[in-house]
Amino acid sequence: MKPVMEPKMQPRPVISWRRRRIPWTPILFLTPAVIAFLLFKYYPLVQAVYMSFFDYKVIDPPGKFVGFSNYSYLLNSTEFWNALWNTIAFFFIYFILTFWVPIVQAILLNEIRFANKTIRVLYLLPTTVPAVAGYLLWKWLYNPDYGLLNYLLEFIGLGPYGWLNDPAMAKWAIVMPGIFGAGMSMLIYYSALQGIPSENIEAAKIDGAGPWKRMVSIVFPSMKFVIGIQFIAFISGVFLTFDPMYIMTGGGPANSTRTLSMLVFDSSFKEFRFGVAGAISFVMFIIIAAITYIQIRVSRTD
Repeated sequence: MKPVMEPKMQPRPVISWRRRRIPWTPILFLTPAVIAFLLFKYYPLVQAVYMSFFDYKVIDPPGKFVGFSNYSYLLNSTEFWNALWNTIAFFFIYFILTFWVPIVQAILLNEIRFANKTIRVLYLLPTTVPAVAGYLLWKWLYNPDYGLLNYLLEFIGLGPYGWLNDPAMAKWAIVMPGIFGAGMSMLIYYSALQGIPSENIEAAKIDGAGPWKRMVSIVFPSMKFVIGIQFIAFISGVFLTFDPMYIMTGGGPANSTRTLSMLVFDSSFKEFRFGVAGAISFVMFIIIAAITYIQIRVSRTD
């Protein structure tokens, strides 16, 4: 009878714990930005949500607790729905007229070889001018009585137009200045174009791909991530836009340019309904977060 062989015991693997090094350098550089973000972004948001459940009184905060009454008020407020519709309309107008502008400008600038750096500097110099000054200048250009635009259009038999005084044209007139410049967005797209390997472009040219084919098959797919990030920033920027509407029209004519951000300002600093303003701010946050989440999900499935 053969003896039964006992199975050999496998030696236990020796686990060697490596000493983990904490990356203190990036942590130190990120700490001021994180603290600033918490103080100036998330704390005001939490405070706004807290205020939205009260009939907030500045003299005797937080005032009377009203629960969801401020949100119920918004659902039954024609001002809120009008401002929401105006904000959505501005989003689509900005998207149609301005979102593609920095992409086209970056592509054109990427093709320029002569004095490229000088052109980039000259292009970015206007961004140093305060935006308020630019909006005031455009408000003068749009003036229906002595504005330069109506004066020039008169030579070709057009006009005069009401521009900012016309409810049908006011939104388009406010967005129109964005067509003529994109600022830092153009530089971001230009940097993304510089990261595309030139060998891929040359190989496509050898294969007989024309300019449009190269754009569709190489350039845009390589810039997809940057375009997605810029689109998220674009969404937030449009929903929070306040300056051009406030300076050019003040929300008029007939509340046709009064957006949610203006409604927050009016509710808090003109009508002193801070609880309502907090509720509007939280609704804006939910809308922006939802659109951003959908955009991220869609970009992951592509």
